[in-house]
Amino acid sequence: MRHSKVLLLTINFAMATLACADTLLVPSEYATIQEGIDAAVEGDVVQVAGGTYNESITFSGGNITVMSETGAANTFIDGNGSSASVVSFLESDVSTLDGFTIQNGSTEDGAGMYILGASPTIQNCILSGNAATRNGGAIFAEASDLSINNVVFSGNTAKTGAGVYMRSSSGTITSTSFEHNSATLHAGGLYIKDSSPDVVALSDVNFEGNSADSNGGAVYNKNSIVTVQDSILSLNEANQGGGWFHYQAGVTDISNTTFLGNKSLGSGGAAYLKNSDSVTFTICTLESNIADSDCDGVGGSGAIYIFGTEVTLDNPTICTNLVCDEIGDFSEEEPTIIGDIQGCSSGIGACCGGTGCWEMDYTSCLEGGGVFAGEDTICEMVECLGMEAGGCCLNDTCIMAAAESACLDAGGEFHGALVECEDVECYVGCPEDINGNGSVDVLDIIDLISAWGACP
Repeated sequence: MRHSKVLLLTINFAMATLACADTLLVPSEYATIQEGIDAAVEGDVVQVAGGTYNESITFSGGNITVMSETGAANTFIDGNGSSASVVSFLESDVSTLDGFTIQNGSTEDGAGMYILGASPTIQNCILSGNAATRNGGAIFAEASDLSINNVVFSGNTAKTGAGVYMRSSSGTITSTSFEHNSATLHAGGLYIKDSSPDVVALSDVNFEGNSADSNGGAVYNKNSIVTVQDSILSLNEANQGGGWFHYQAGVTDISNTTFLGNKSLGSGGAAYLKNSDSVTFTICTLESNIADSDCDGVGGSGAIYIFGTEVTLDNPTICTNLVCDEIGDFSEEEPTIIGDIQGCSSGIGACCGGTGCWEMDYTSCLEGGGVFAGEDTICEMVECLGMEAGGCCLNDTCIMAAAESACLDAGGEFHGALVECEDVECYVGCPEDINGNGSVDVLDIIDLISAWGACP
């Protein structure tokens, strides 16, 4: 009976709390979002009409929801370039921010959002055009636990962690994209430092076109435990670790994730892993990543650079990763491979049209009048010589010559413009085999006698 009374009291208290929750309207009841936050109590909802609000807002120790009526595409909180974070979560705050574009913040750390000792939920938001002179262009978080869902980080800048900078923090990031953020030092997209023993979990996250002048075009993990699943890292660039950079202890588990077309000027087109505890890739794809992308001869490992780290690849798909313009997946140390390495077999390859190059399937290339370089080739691997190029036999070897004149100048036999070497048979006989049948015999003597006399 005593337990029943306790349960009844708990239910009654929860219902009373819900019944007391209010919806505060901005700007019809409160002129600014901050005024609505200041007036709200536990459980209240601050509902914001569409428009642009030139202000900075702070959540301090509460549990409220601030949400827009018409979504992030129509509701903006604009820092207007002032020297402050656009949004701050402080003092164990567990509030929710839902459906806003946070833009034009400018400060040292956390230009878009500054989160200290709090556990906020950020969902259905866009953070764009925020610039930090130090850490966290869009978000800076320290000693916090974040929940980020359905958020776009775009065009933010910082020295480190242009998208998100997390230090001694944990959290989940789901259904989120990091697009074209840039760092002048590390981590164009996401920087994670000292999260251990807590975990930072990423699921269905897309990193595209982010860049770092030093390490980790998309992600930099230092001494942290990170899990990644069902995600894509594509077209990110850095000096080391075009897609992912992991350094100094920590554990990373990555599953069902694709690394595509990432580039490093040095080593680790897809990933650079150094002096870490362990990194595991399970059913992941490493395709068309490039190390030494400037081809200055410095750098290696088109796929993964490994040094002092236990790396396991479980049933990976690996294809067309380059060091400059030559195939090269790993250097320094080899990973442990479990199962079979699968090829990509995409049917796509480099197609030359004149001196230009595009990547497409064989049929589309030929229908467009191009020269197909082969399945799973990419443009960085081929040199397009133009529409006059064709197979040229130098003794018993065929090369693609830029033009007939180039072939003849080299003493070769030209077989026609746009004729591929695979369609050419280069034959080398001997001078005495006059009729070219591969044998010196009486038939050659007959041909010689038949031609006896003055040359025409």
